[in-house]
Amino acid sequence: MNIFLFGATGGTGKEILIKLLEHNCPVFVLARNPDAISIRHHHLTIIKGGVYDTETYKEQLSTCDVVISALGTGTSRRPTEIYSKGGQQIIAVMQKTGVKRLVTLTAGAFDPTDPATRSRIIKYIVQPLFKNIYADMQKWERILESSKDIDWTIIRPSRLTNGKERGSYRTLQDHCPKGGSKISRRDLADFIIKHAVAPKYIHQKVAVAY
Repeated sequence: MNIFLFGATGGTGKEILIKLLEHNCPVFVLARNPDAISIRHHHLTIIKGGVYDTETYKEQLSTCDVVISALGTGTSRRPTEIYSKGGQQIIAVMQKTGVKRLVTLTAGAFDPTDPATRSRIIKYIVQPLFKNIYADMQKWERILESSKDIDWTIIRPSRLTNGKERGSYRTLQDHCPKGGSKISRRDLADFIIKHAVAPKYIHQKVAVAY
């Protein structure tokens, strides 16, 4: 199974890439600066380019079975369109090339219907702090919900950490599992590789936490 991974230079994307290679999946990754990816592997192809420049990756994406987007803003909290407009570029290439399966990351903290967002910390600190990022994530989710020809799965992780891999976690459709507040990037990557690419989660939003 060939995988195209966006966002491999970020902390979460790097863990996803490591997991994919551990499972011997042929992986194509996109990077504006290929030197930012220190991993080298016979199953890894690094493509120089950006998500908005679709000609740089259209040919390689067309050979893939699954697209995974771990695009993000890094440490920046400024207004962004990387999720929505970047995602639209990915969808456009998928539609042109006939690739249907997409797994993408957002977050659960912006959803006011999720009981986990009702804490004072989430409501008065986290949501205001990341309002620009959350606004674009919401827009991206709405775009996917209207994309009937894409077999998408949205992963909504809890607070991401750089902790060790436990090998166990909980999932729930839409909302965070009760009492869950965090998950390591390594365990998130494990869930994505082992479970999220399966047809079981097509057209679903899946929250993941310990």
